Amino acid sequence: MNKSSVALSLCFSLIGAFAHADQASNKAPWLNNVPSEASMSRVEPALREQQGQGAVRDFQMLGGAEKPWMKGVTERVQSVAPKGEAGTGADDFDIQVFISTGMPDGVLRALFQQALTEKDVKRIRFVVRGFEPQKVGVLLGKLRKLLPDPYRDDVLVEVDPNAFRTYAIEAVPVFLVKQETKWFQVRGVASLDGAREIARKRGKYVQGDLFPIAEPDILAVIEDRAKKYDWEPVLQRARGRIAQNLRPGFDLPTTNKDYTTLFTPTFTAPHDISGPAPGGKVEVLIARAGQTFALLDYARLQVPVIIFDAGDPRQIKMVAQWLKRAEYKDADLFVVGRSVQPSDSRTPVTQDLNRYLKRPIYPMPQRLNERFGVEAVPAIVEQEASNLRIRYFSPEGKGK
Repeated sequence: MNKSSVALSLCFSLIGAFAHADQASNKAPWLNNVPSEASMSRVEPALREQQGQGAVRDFQMLGGAEKPWMKGVTERVQSVAPKGEAGTGADDFDIQVFISTGMPDGVLRALFQQALTEKDVKRIRFVVRGFEPQKVGVLLGKLRKLLPDPYRDDVLVEVDPNAFRTYAIEAVPVFLVKQETKWFQVRGVASLDGAREIARKRGKYVQGDLFPIAEPDILAVIEDRAKKYDWEPVLQRARGRIAQNLRPGFDLPTTNKDYTTLFTPTFTAPHDISGPAPGGKVEVLIARAGQTFALLDYARLQVPVIIFDAGDPRQIKMVAQWLKRAEYKDADLFVVGRSVQPSDSRTPVTQDLNRYLKRPIYPMPQRLNERFGVEAVPAIVEQEASNLRIRYFSPEGKGK
């Protein structure tokens, strides 16, 4: 086992712990009110996630390139998110062994060696409760010295305070042995085979010596420090970032007449694009370099999109009237207006409009606007066959 494998196990176990705490404290939709202090740390990613839902949920035009580190992140986090016993990942193992560096070195060394003789060493999980803050390297160093080969990662050791909490482990070693669909606990020093045999025979609950856990519950350490931390400056900065991120990023001119145009969103393949044929054995050419496609032949704009200037009271009033009409009751609302000032530095412009219109408001990303082909505001965008029908309305007119 090497440093990186232990560190990754630590990282995802703690992410699971915070995911559990986050789920427990998430009580209200993010856009109903100004974010509370308890939810502030979740607001910014939630806003990004919500942007462009509805009309553009099937009209994906803003997807950035996925970074290598992002691949599989959701699955990895969900796999360690604590949900009672299932949250420990128990179904992935046949034996879980709760250990500590407070145990005799010989016992730990023997258990690691026994794990390597198993048919599938990855079905055995060793679990540590935590480490001294800023001293994770000390824990890694102790564990490495006890492994048969410190430069290999065959033996799985994870730092998982939630598992200790789930099974109420107060002294070690403790073996959780799976027999068919049930788990049996054996406490005290034993071999892996011995623990299996005891569980099979429903033998003694306590087998051998137990030792105190040397490592602190790292989650408890974090929780204690969080209670003592002065969060107000952090919250103030977070509010400021949210207000800045939700400001419209560019301007569009205000139209002075009513008129309608058609726009065809297209995509041109930058290079040959291939994909697997049915059965997955061979690849077929999907698109040639330079080939252009009408996007709305393959996607659908589900609801109308209304775009207007957040700083123009005439346009805001016009949009309020539109929203009373049945055909626009589900429309998505986007705003432009880079120079528009919010009511205060920590309140997004979109939040002010949300309160007035009682609807979610999104800042229009410039790239998405280019894909829509909107040249002025206010405008209503709807799909018409393979085109977007864009209707412009003068704020001085009736806006019908």
